[in-house]
Amino acid sequence: MESLASRNSASARTNMTLGVLLQIAFVAIIAIVVFGDVSTAADSLKQLVAFGAIVSTFTSWIFISNALMSYQKESEDLTSAEKKTAVGKNLKSQPWPLFQIYTLAVTVVSIYIAIKAIYN
Repeated sequence: MESLASRNSASARTNMTLGVLLQIAFVAIIAIVVFGDVSTAADSLKQLVAFGAIVSTFTSWIFISNALMSYQKESEDLTSAEKKTAVGKNLKSQPWPLFQIYTLAVTVVSIYIAIKAIYN
C-alpha cells in the first residue's frame, strides 16, 4: 500500500508541475498579445494565439485539478497516527472542493479575457 501512496504523491507533484508550466506558457501568450499587438494582426494569427491561450489554460486546469484530487484522496487515506500529526491535520483541514472551484473559475476567466484581448 505504501508503494501506491508514494506513486500517487509523485503523480500529484508531476501534475502540479505540469500545470504550473502551462500557466507560465499562458503568461507568455499574454506577453505575445500585449507586446505583439495581436489585436491588429491577421485573423489566422489571432486564431493561432487564441488556440494557444485556450489549450494551455485548459490543459493546465486538467493537470492542476488532477493533482488536487490526488492530494484530497491522500488526505482521506491517512492512518489514525498520521491524522494526529501537523501535516495530517493540515491535509484534513484543506477546502479541496473550494480549490477545484477556484482553479476552474480562474481557467474560465483567463480564457475569456485572453479571447477578448485578442479580438478587440
